[in-house]
Amino acid sequence: MTTTPQQGSQTFQDYIGFLKRRKWYILIPWVLICGIAALVAFKLPAIYRSSATIRIEAQQVPEDLVRTTVTTYAEERIKTITQQILSRSVLEEIIKDFDLYPKLREEALLEDVIAEMKEDITIEMVSASVPNRRLGRDIEVTVAFTVSFENEDRRKVAPVASRLASLYLEYNARLRENLAEKTTAILEKQLEEYRIANQELERKIARFKEEHLTELPELMRLNLETERRIADQLDNLDRRMLTLQERKMYLEGQLLTLSPSPLMRGDQVWEPRDRLHLLRSRAISMEAHLSPKHPDLINIRREIAELEKEVEAKDVTLTIERQIKEKEVQLQGLLNNATEKHPDVVRIKEEIARLKTELAAARARTEKDAAGYLYTPSNPAYINIQTQIKTTELELEGIKKERQALEKKWQKYVDRLEQMPKVEQQYQALVRDYNIGRKKYSETADKLMLAKQAESLERSQSGEKFMIIDPPVQPSKPAKPNRPAIVLIGFILGFGAGVGLAAVREFSDTTIRDIKDVERITGEPVLATVPDISELAGK
Repeated sequence: MTTTPQQGSQTFQDYIGFLKRRKWYILIPWVLICGIAALVAFKLPAIYRSSATIRIEAQQVPEDLVRTTVTTYAEERIKTITQQILSRSVLEEIIKDFDLYPKLREEALLEDVIAEMKEDITIEMVSASVPNRRLGRDIEVTVAFTVSFENEDRRKVAPVASRLASLYLEYNARLRENLAEKTTAILEKQLEEYRIANQELERKIARFKEEHLTELPELMRLNLETERRIADQLDNLDRRMLTLQERKMYLEGQLLTLSPSPLMRGDQVWEPRDRLHLLRSRAISMEAHLSPKHPDLINIRREIAELEKEVEAKDVTLTIERQIKEKEVQLQGLLNNATEKHPDVVRIKEEIARLKTELAAARARTEKDAAGYLYTPSNPAYINIQTQIKTTELELEGIKKERQALEKKWQKYVDRLEQMPKVEQQYQALVRDYNIGRKKYSETADKLMLAKQAESLERSQSGEKFMIIDPPVQPSKPAKPNRPAIVLIGFILGFGAGVGLAAVREFSDTTIRDIKDVERITGEPVLATVPDISELAGK
């Protein structure tokens, strides 16, 4: 069975013994590492640093009066400007102007030289806690930043740092001015686009008004009043026409009871039919006592024959005229409720045309037989009523023409009123687009005015800007290496390495030196010890 050694508590004498036994394990690494650290500290080249502190100065003009159009934060602009300054073209120009890294330029590529210079340039932000009224608490904001440059040549670090700081000031002013100019240019372009769009809308509205001059929404009331007035006039004309038609029908009825050409016998006026009855009675009386060839009887019979033809022709003509009048009255009644293409209207028109043809044929036969005697009215009452009928017909014809004209005009206003909702919708859409365009144009014009003020603010360097408050100076001592620190680190590392090496050697040594080592190894107490003879002899 193997017993695990137990580590007992160490006393001060144990540590002294440890140092005596392992002093060379401690001293040799200690001295060696200290020497290497001192050699490295004094062999490293001296690196000098020069820094410039740049303050971010707020806008000089109150923002309530002139508001800047540059909305980027200072940190963003600093990062953007840093990327521009650390570009190949800028750093290459600085390297050539100040003849930096001459040895490295001979041995390495230009890209390596530029990479080395980027490592030597340091940008550090300076923040401060400021109160924020909107949030009601303090916030950290960047109030300044430092630009540093490191190099072995102490005479060049300050000019290079000064050039870098100047570039930050120049690029910041240029960046803000470009942003302000770009904002102004964009707003000017938008304003021109809105102006052209509004002009086009104005032309569309003008053309629309020309095309719908009488159908515009503002004319709705006038069109309604005009349509109602014309409708009232049409109603009045319809009543007048109805009155005239009734008068005409009454006069035509009166006319049918009169003979157009009564016979004159002495002072008496005879109707042909009455004269025919009288002559027939006389003829019967004369036949009773006169011979058939008697001249008086022959004359009476001749007059009876003429009167019979006249009465017959008159009966036929009057019958056809009465039928025509009745059909015309029916036609007028149908036209008040139906159109011209209604089947009943078409049928009655055809019947009237047929009756007029028959009437013309009957009159032609009568004129041929009676040589126009029948249709040359001579009865004053007949002529008077016929004149009244003609006057009524002329008045009816004039009212019909007036009504047709008014109906066309009324229909035109009805069509306008029917189109007005659609026209109003289209017109309102154009007006709405125009009002929106005008509002956008006005808002953009206001923004452009503010942008031009902001651009003027940036050109006069009155906006937020960078200002060098601590210019770079030529350093009097190197910034690195920190030789005492390196030596101190070497001292500490050497001592630690020596102690560690001695501890490793001590714990790996299995030599038994005293009673504690025996008890530690065996785990049992020691009962007796045999003293060293050399120690006893010495006593």
